[in-house]
Amino acid sequence: MKMTPLELAALDAVRTESAEWASVVDPLLLRGDVLSRVNTGGGFFTELQRAPRQDGADPKQRSSQNNVWINVVGLAYGLGIILHLRDGIALLEGYAVGPEDTSKIDLARGRFEIADEPGPISNDS
Repeated sequence: MKMTPLELAALDAVRTESAEWASVVDPLLLRGDVLSRVNTGGGFFTELQRAPRQDGADPKQRSSQNNVWINVVGLAYGLGIILHLRDGIALLEGYAVGPEDTSKIDLARGRFEIADEPGPISNDS
């Protein structure tokens, strides 16, 4: 499976967090291989295979820290994004910011925008 436009945009937003995160995300963007994907109703999880680090300096577990928001048509509050790294796997998590059901949202084809704060998608996008 290949990454959706929303997943690609989310990863690109995480990569801007720091040079360290860019070095983690760049290979993911190049490969684009999805191991699994699930829309849980409270958001989504996309599991990606990571290339092994050549220098061996990659810690076993960590998560991105900056707020990444994606506003999506059909969601009043949008999604928050976190990239988790653990044991050679990258897990992209999109969580519903408000009490909303994401199960009826087509996250692969729906309209979205990266935003500075969570909320509805802007009318002019």
